[in-house]
Amino acid sequence: VWSAVAFDHTGYKMADIEQDGGPDPALCVCTRHWDELKPGENPEFHMPRVHPSLMKHIDKLTGGREGLRILIPLCGKTRDMKWLQEKGHTVVGVEFVEKAPQHFFQEHGIEPTVSEEPSIEGAKLYKGLDGKICIYNCNFFKFNSAVCGQFDAVWDRGSLMAMEVRDQKRYVDLMKSLMKPDARYLVETFEVSEDHPLGDSNEHGHGHGHHGHGHHGHNTHGHHHHHGGHPHGHPHGEDDDFITGKEIKALFGDGYEMSCLEDKNSLPDGFASQHGLVSLIYFLTPK
Repeated sequence: VWSAVAFDHTGYKMADIEQDGGPDPALCVCTRHWDELKPGENPEFHMPRVHPSLMKHIDKLTGGREGLRILIPLCGKTRDMKWLQEKGHTVVGVEFVEKAPQHFFQEHGIEPTVSEEPSIEGAKLYKGLDGKICIYNCNFFKFNSAVCGQFDAVWDRGSLMAMEVRDQKRYVDLMKSLMKPDARYLVETFEVSEDHPLGDSNEHGHGHGHHGHGHHGHNTHGHHHHHGGHPHGHPHGEDDDFITGKEIKALFGDGYEMSCLEDKNSLPDGFASQHGLVSLIYFLTPK
């Protein structure tokens, strides 16, 4: 039985990311799966097109402003980066699997400059299109505003969702430190579809009424996503679930306004529904 897992742009779960300075089994598994991929081949949960919710809510994310600096945490090789750059924005991604930026630039026919990032041990900076797209290859928790300043907007497609419960507050605190006072934050999470066999909210605790995030019991070692079945895995307990809107609001605190832009009553996201999931989109701004 697989434990419930969550996915970001690359399709991996963040677990024990070098918290003690040593290598992490989950990262080793993830890197190995990327090593098996050639340019043009995709991890299982990579979306092979621009995310429809990003296109739908771009004016919400930007506030109608042009020339923004937009952060995409755990970016993988998402096509969203190139689309945002073509809209006139400067895009910064952060990604710990080096093959992801390598494949991204190769697949888009962009010749990047690659340099060491001296402010983060072992980090590299992939920079393309005169700095309009930059991808920092590093541990996200070592990334900070001293490296690259603050951002006007954040597109979080499953990055917060991919955090272990114990790391969620640390992640959100870091994210808040990277956001300008008027920044806008668009985030996606999932819930299991009611039509899916795992979608019985009474039995498995799926949806917004389940136990708080302090009671989750994730197995934090050896998560990987290189299987052909349901990407959510199989919940082995009622507390295993994707992060909910209520939990996101609690993590960001009273200093942020939050609204739900898409839920189970919205037009289905074909990419999510083919995996038996419902996409949920939340929008946050500082008060």
